[in-house]
Amino acid sequence: MAARPEYSKALAMSEQIVKIDGAVKRFGGTTALNGLSIEIRRGESHGLIGRNGAGKSTLVSILTGLRAIDSGTFLLNGSAPPALSDRNAWREAVACVYQHRTLVPDLSVAENLYLGQYQGKRMISWRALNQEAAAALESWNIPILPTTQVRDLGVGEAQMVEIARALNQGSRFVILDEPTAQLIASEIDQLISRVNELRERGVTFLFISHHLDEVPRVCDAVTVLRNGRDVLHGDAQKLSTAQIVSAMVGDEATGIALTASEHVARPALAPETPVVLKARVKLDACQDALDFSLRAGEVVGFAGHSGSGSRHMALALAGHISKWSGEIVLNGKSVPKPWNPRTAVERGMALLPEDRIKTGLVGSMSIEDNITLPSLKAFSKRVLIDRRARRKFSEDNRADLGIVCHSVKQGVGELSGGNQQKVLLGSALSSNPSVLVLLHPTAGVDIASKATILDIVERRRRDGLGVILVSDEPEELAFCDRVQVWVRGRKVIEKSGMSEEELVSAMEGFHLSPELS
Repeated sequence: MAARPEYSKALAMSEQIVKIDGAVKRFGGTTALNGLSIEIRRGESHGLIGRNGAGKSTLVSILTGLRAIDSGTFLLNGSAPPALSDRNAWREAVACVYQHRTLVPDLSVAENLYLGQYQGKRMISWRALNQEAAAALESWNIPILPTTQVRDLGVGEAQMVEIARALNQGSRFVILDEPTAQLIASEIDQLISRVNELRERGVTFLFISHHLDEVPRVCDAVTVLRNGRDVLHGDAQKLSTAQIVSAMVGDEATGIALTASEHVARPALAPETPVVLKARVKLDACQDALDFSLRAGEVVGFAGHSGSGSRHMALALAGHISKWSGEIVLNGKSVPKPWNPRTAVERGMALLPEDRIKTGLVGSMSIEDNITLPSLKAFSKRVLIDRRARRKFSEDNRADLGIVCHSVKQGVGELSGGNQQKVLLGSALSSNPSVLVLLHPTAGVDIASKATILDIVERRRRDGLGVILVSDEPEELAFCDRVQVWVRGRKVIEKSGMSEEELVSAMEGFHLSPELS
């Protein structure tokens, strides 16, 4: 695919849409932005690159008027930004199209385009509304019928409707937050083509992406963030992948191998170590099939960003995605179909989900209830539950997991995030699984809790637990014996001893040459 034309002198001299200088934003004791500066000029497509936690989301919340900076300067269209309470002014100045849909699926495209713009009008002419929507879509060269139900749109079509809605509200500055994460290759090409067309017509874009191969196709300029700072600015056509990756991870990480032995002094597995999981699985969402084996006491990482396929594969193995073909062999026996979470737990497979509040814990129940839910049969005597055995099991786990609480009868919703995650891990381990699937196990917890959680998993691993760890964080993936990296439904590499720079580069869709890694 040909690169974008070189960043023109005319564009470089154009007026600034955004000028932020020395921005600082703190949340309690955490500094999310630490002297960040960025300039975005009218009519350009500006790439914003950075790993998770680099400050991208905080910057977006400031650019969209959801938060104010604590110190520094921020000019929007050459003036001070509107008051945070003036939502109409913000909508006219800037719009954000998020990775996940914000459209109402049961309404039509036209209704979504004008949702919230007809307050105070007693009667709506649906014919006029559809005609107006058709004209708007045509003016932006978006070939979608206004009467189409949003739920019937493809992911790429929905993205374009989101952009059309932003433009329809008057904004000519649009933030695209991971717009290609859920798209297939043909949809990515269409989106990039449409974005470039709109840019040529004066629309300004801030393009946030984890896929570096997209940057020269759609961006004029690039800003790289790391730890809340802007660490690199440049022309998207002139910056190399190696320069961008190095800026993302920092010079101190270059060449450092991510091997488990350096972190936990883990010995190599004996050749006779049994295989606890063997799978060849094909999913509709992934182009490549998973051909995979896991030995007792081994930790294997599935690395990749949202939409990469790593999460889908792990969920299929754990019984949370039923539509797959192939075979899964757990503890020497082929699993039955349909393969579901309940059967998976009974056969020795446990999952620690990524969202402990929505899909992990029952917030209205106690610590004891949550820890023992998957293993109630073990405490049952016919129709009754042995409450004394259940309480002792919960107390032992509370001590082993280091859960800080008044009592195991305390509601899990009253605990801190780190302690909730420990309860969730205790629940997953309560059925004494032979394979544990971890989805982002230390996300959103403090440093001490992270260390405790990984230490608990390590102790169980020494007893023969096989572990699959799904993450896009090098710090978590350093816990693994080997890592396979997935990008847009394809497995691009599998090996041990990758450097952080090599791992980040692979997840972003590139492989560094040996001399650069």
